[in-house]
Parts: sequence; C-alpha cells; structure tokens
Amino acid sequence: MVEKTLGNKKYYELTKEECRKLIKLGDEAMKNTYPESGKGYGVALMTKAGSIYTGVSYLSDTETLTMHSEATALAHAAIHGEKDIVAITGPNCHICKQLIYESSLRSGIDVVVVIEEDDQIKQIPISKMMPYPWPEKNTR
Repeated sequence: MVEKTLGNKKYYELTKEECRKLIKLGDEAMKNTYPESGKGYGVALMTKAGSIYTGVSYLSDTETLTMHSEATALAHAAIHGEKDIVAITGPNCHICKQLIYESSLRSGIDVVVVIEEDDQIKQIPISKMMPYPWPEKNTR
C-alpha cells in the first residue's frame, strides 16, 4: 500500500496482491451471511494500519432492518478501534457508497473501492463514484 495525493485528497494505492486478497476474503465471507449462508453479500476492507475486516449481509424479514455488508465491515473495523479505512471491495449500492463517502470525509482518506471487472482489478476513489455527494463537506 502506497500513500498518494490527488489535489488536496489523500488516498492509498494497493498492490495487486493486496487487492486480490481483499476480493478473496470478501468472497469467503459470503459463507457467514445471515440467516442463510451464501445469500446476500460479503466485502472486505483494509485500514491504514494494514488490518483487514470483513462484513456480510445480515438480512431482516422486514427488509428495512437489513444491514448491508459494507456497513457491517465498517462497524467491525470501528469496534476494533480502526476508523482510517483506505480500501473496500465493491461494487457497492448507492446507500453503501454514501456510507463509505461519509467515512472518507471523517478520516480525510479518499477510500478506494476495489473491483474486479473483466479479469482486471480497478481501484476507484469513492470521490469519483460520488459526483453529487451529500453532504458536500464534512460538517462534523
């Protein structure tokens, strides 16, 4: 992982090996989706310290109480005292992009979304995926 700067934003570029590891761990986490193994989504994220945390969908019968895998992964990292997220696997729904973006605002790190598409790994800063974010600035 290498720290970089684009304009006034700090982000981290992961090695291909780190990206592949995140994707693999996110896929493996699918066995822990709730209530049924393999039904839902799994993700993995990496923190500035190099720690990796996974998250899985926790489905609710009401659907409104369902927790998305990105939210559980972010909470998993926070529970362990790590809030400086540098990368998370995708693709992500728009609700989760918003949550990742807000994490990015608070940490000052432009979180990179790691996606494998057509056998190629892409690292896309969350700021590029949020052309019209809310809020536009960190107000906390």
